[in-house]
Amino acid sequence: MYFDLMHLAKVVGRVVATVKQDTLSAVTLQWIQPVTARGVATGKPLVAVDCIGSGPGELVFYVTSREAALTLRNSFAAADAGIVGKVDWTNIGGTRVPAEGAGQESSS
Repeated sequence: MYFDLMHLAKVVGRVVATVKQDTLSAVTLQWIQPVTARGVATGKPLVAVDCIGSGPGELVFYVTSREAALTLRNSFAAADAGIVGKVDWTNIGGTRVPAEGAGQESSS
């Protein structure tokens, strides 16, 4: 059986929610667009919890399901997608490709 455990996405915006479930009170939420390894948008955008301080325009990798809640201090938080890393570059077909926005400081 094969499971996709990590996915690529581009952060396209920040979600501001003044009222949210208690376990998410100090958590930043980002609007992300899943992308292929070549950076092409795929699927529907979604909201993800952000424990690493990513920002708009950055290429990130994220996890879904139970693993998303495990990225937070309270592992019983109501989260279904969680950003777990920033992508600096990819290697596709032997060619090193810098990620758009890599190395930039985010303003999360």
